Amino acid sequence: MVEWQSDDAGSVYNFLSRGCQICKQGAGLVLFITGRCNRSCFYCPISEERRSQDKAFADEVPVQNIEDILAEARAIGALGTGITGGEPLMRMDFALECMRALKGEFGQEHHIHLYTGVIPRREALRKLRDAGLDEIRFHPPESDWTGPSGLKEILLDAKSLGLEAGVEIPAFKAAPGIVDAVKEADAFLNLNELEFSETNFAGLRARGFVPEDLGCGAEGSEEIAREHFLHSDLKVHYCPSRFKDAVQLRERLKRRAERVARAFDFVTEDGTIVHGTIEGDLSGALQLLQDLEVPVEMYFCREGQIEIAAPILEDISKELKDISCTVSVIERYPLEDGLVVERIHL
Repeated sequence: MVEWQSDDAGSVYNFLSRGCQICKQGAGLVLFITGRCNRSCFYCPISEERRSQDKAFADEVPVQNIEDILAEARAIGALGTGITGGEPLMRMDFALECMRALKGEFGQEHHIHLYTGVIPRREALRKLRDAGLDEIRFHPPESDWTGPSGLKEILLDAKSLGLEAGVEIPAFKAAPGIVDAVKEADAFLNLNELEFSETNFAGLRARGFVPEDLGCGAEGSEEIAREHFLHSDLKVHYCPSRFKDAVQLRERLKRRAERVARAFDFVTEDGTIVHGTIEGDLSGALQLLQDLEVPVEMYFCREGQIEIAAPILEDISKELKDISCTVSVIERYPLEDGLVVERIHL
């Protein structure tokens, strides 16, 4: 363990697993391999698009095959992958296939961790380890938080196989049985701030939880974490919901933008990309660009529009509008057809 540390996003910890260290860098691929689950936790924030669906996503990208996963990992320069769901072990064979492919493509140093709500047999743990799993995080059902059956034993089993092992739960009430099991196994505990989403909002409100004024966290979750879990004799990490946007998503977007930005794209501090767009008479616009000797590396033709360096577009916007073109500067996510967060018409 290290001394207590915190960051601007509100994380508090005296221990960070390797998976969490990679996450803080925005260098972790989030691999969602199924929305199916044999539980119905009232706090589960999974979207309607994914809930109960046998769909897979690599970050925000739908997965049709293993290559889609590897391509997304390359695009963000992933140093590791977190496999989640739903219940990932309901697709055990696919999870194993993904691990082998990731290790085969990026080497043994590519760190892989997995979340699960089940207590697997030792043989299943061995298969996961042999396929490339480095770290496992267990999520006992709320009904077991006072006296979790078999938790200490599975943590010790995982560690005996060379896996980094811990527990991950939301912070909304005390969990003395989990704390005891984690301590006795010398494992780690990750606490997530209780988080509101479209799918769990009614369930959380029915149990008396109130959303914070800003963000999607629940009031009082951090206080519960501090009172019941943030103790110096426990390896523990409290992660607030705003960390996902303030750190994880932003850093991941920056890593992607650095790799996909073209010569004329401007990458912002938030990892978005800024460029200009020309729509309308594209033949006339191309002729104008050639007549003005705009370097070919400063624009790109795609269906329905020309993308171009924003400063150049601003300089020649009058000429383009004179031939009935519509010109704009946009800021978007660094994805194929990424979400446009701002559009300024010139």
